[in-house]
Amino acid sequence: MGTWAEFAWGLIFGAATLVVAFNVHGAAERIYSLAMNTVGVSRWFTPTLTRITCGLLGAIVVIEAVAAVV
Repeated sequence: MGTWAEFAWGLIFGAATLVVAFNVHGAAERIYSLAMNTVGVSRWFTPTLTRITCGLLGAIVVIEAVAAVV
């Protein structure tokens, strides 16, 4: 992939994960309820854990995307 395509993909994916991390429109709770109603995951899967994971992943992806261009 080209540098600008990597940059765009990193920003789009990073923004999507940060939306979950900041819990815009209850995104973390929606992911949690969907998972609990369909696959029945363990008790360690919580909206807070989802938000923390997405926050870390989003920050790493955005930093990587910006570093690829610079």
